[in-house]
Amino acid sequence: THVVSFRVLVVRNRMSEEDVTNAHTILKSTCKDTTCVRVCYFSGTPSHNKDFATISDALITLLQKYPQMRLVLAGPLDTEDKLTVYQQQIERVPFAPRKEYFETLARMDINLAPLEIGNPFCESKSELKWFEAGLVSVPTIAAATQTFTEAITDGTDGFVARTTPEWIEKIENLILDVSLRERMGHNARVSILARYTTKSADDTEYYNYLREKRV
Repeated sequence: THVVSFRVLVVRNRMSEEDVTNAHTILKSTCKDTTCVRVCYFSGTPSHNKDFATISDALITLLQKYPQMRLVLAGPLDTEDKLTVYQQQIERVPFAPRKEYFETLARMDINLAPLEIGNPFCESKSELKWFEAGLVSVPTIAAATQTFTEAITDGTDGFVARTTPEWIEKIENLILDVSLRERMGHNARVSILARYTTKSADDTEYYNYLREKRV
């Protein structure tokens, strides 16, 4: 039997120094609306419809229970008909340049990152939605994929959820507890600055590998 071996190197997504600088400036000037709690899901492509559908039942339960909740959606996302009754609590925001995107994100109270757990395509996705929100101190609840469970310390710098009851419980905890939102958002920012910026990156093994290939 002929055995073929492969060398695998992982180079993670990271935040640029420009993003870090902009986020710092944004945080100093952002004031959140205290009359409601904005729970956001910022979709990038139409492929996220199925991801969003995994949490729609949880969101319906919470929209019904908490009239102060606002569901803020961005991107080419088709919401299900069963959400129509809650249109008064749903806000849409358009695509925006990167700095404006972070300005909008910083005004949110809770960020959602649902994915289809076990789907190979979704399991291969990075921690992007967690560390973008964390950079502006917004706490995230993410699907418990391998990537998110490895990146997030559940209950400290974010939440991970697997089932509808877990999504409901963890979103509800953040809706009801301002201090938890603030603490978790702060902890997320600390984690991101320490591990997910180009300045903090340690990709020495990868670059040494590239240098070897140039010889």
